This record gives sequence, C-alpha cells and structure tokens, in this order.
Amino acid sequence: MSRLRAALLTTAIAVMGVSVLSTPAQAAGWVYIGVYTTKSKCIDMGQQYVREGFSQYDCTGSPGYYPLWVR
Repeated sequence: MSRLRAALLTTAIAVMGVSVLSTPAQAAGWVYIGVYTTKSKCIDMGQQYVREGFSQYDCTGSPGYYPLWVR
C-alpha cells in the first residue's frame, strides 16, 4: 500500500509542477492539479495554490479519491 501511496504522491507533485509552469494564474477555466487520498491533503494543497495566485480551489470527490481543481 505504501508503494501505491508513494507513486500517487510522486505523480501529484509532477503534475503540480507542470501545471503551475504551463498555466497562468489568471486562467479563466478550471485547471486539474491531481488526486489526493484524503480531503484534508487536497484542501491543504488547494489553499497553497490560492496563496500562490489562484482565486479558487475545489476538492469535491469521494473517500480515497479527491481531485484538486484550481482557477
């Protein structure tokens, strides 16, 4: 289970890096960041993106699968 969790975390970090570099903070549409296993982790990352210039985040999902979207 820890290998799966590590793989998900690594993928999420890579996606976040590419998304931040390729998408301006002023983009009008929602930008997909990645999936988190807990809602609290998703919210923490969403709040970080808002601190870095995005205006909103969304962590709507189900237990074990919380996709993070920002705009």
